[in-house]
Amino acid sequence: MYDLAVVVPARRGSSRISEKCLLPFGDHRTLIEWKLSQLSKVIEPERIYLSSEDDEFLELTDRFGVSRHRRDRRLAEDHIAPFCDVITGIVREIPHEHIAWATVVCPLMAPQEYVDAFRAYHKHVLRGDRDSLLCVNRAKDYYWSHDGALNYEANRHHTISQKLPDWFKVTNSLYMAPRAQILEQEYFVGENPRLFPLSKLAGVDIDYIEDYRIARALYAVYQEDDLDAVSPSSSINWSQYDTGFIRPPLHPRWDIGGADSRRVSHR
Repeated sequence: MYDLAVVVPARRGSSRISEKCLLPFGDHRTLIEWKLSQLSKVIEPERIYLSSEDDEFLELTDRFGVSRHRRDRRLAEDHIAPFCDVITGIVREIPHEHIAWATVVCPLMAPQEYVDAFRAYHKHVLRGDRDSLLCVNRAKDYYWSHDGALNYEANRHHTISQKLPDWFKVTNSLYMAPRAQILEQEYFVGENPRLFPLSKLAGVDIDYIEDYRIARALYAVYQEDDLDAVSPSSSINWSQYDTGFIRPPLHPRWDIGGADSRRVSHR
C-alpha cells in the first residue's frame, strides 16, 4: 500500500506508575507484548519497531519477529531531553517514508481501528489535502478553566450537551505523519491533521494506576465485543506499494534501525 513503519515507544522510567510498560494486560504478561500482538494482526512484523533503551524490553520482541530500535539512553531518561528530541531521535533512524507512532498505554484500541486509521491516512494524507492523522475522541462535555466556562455559558443560557460544539480529545493512541515532515517540524502532528475518531475504549490512556484498573475492567467489554478480530475484507497488502510514493534511499545507519540495534525474526 505505502511505506509505513509503526514505532512503539517504551522506556523503563515512568514518573507515575513504576515500570508501567511491564504491567500485565489481557492474555499477555506485559502491555508491550499486548500491543505488539495487536499490531502484528494488521501489519507485517518487520514494519513494527519497538524503540527502547532497555535490553529486557527489547527482548520482548522475540515472540513476534518485530524490529528492534535501541534508542539513545538520553532520550529515555525522564524529562532530560525535550520531547521533540525524543521524537526526532527515534524517527531519524527508522528507514520508512511514513511513520505511525503507537503507544502501549492505550491497550483498548482495537486492531480493526488501526487498519481503519492506516486506510484513512492513505485517503486523506497521501491522496488528500491533510498533512497528518491524529486519533481523537469526540467530547460532548462541559469544560472549565480557572477563568471560567470554556465551551458553554454557565448561566441561564446553558446549552444541553447534545448541542455543545464539537471538541476533540487527543487519545494518545496513534499519530501518523510523513517521516520527512516529522524531522522538519520536530513533531508527529502537522498543521492540518485529519482528525480520526476512535471508540471510547480506544481513548483509555493509562497515566495513573486508576486508569490501569479501568482499562483492565473494560477488557471484559473488549472480549465480549470480539474487538481483537480483524475483518478479512479490510486487510492491507503491505507488500504492494502505491506507485505514487517512492521509498527514500537508506541512510548508512538504517540497515537495522540504528547503530546498536538488530532485527529479530521468528521465521
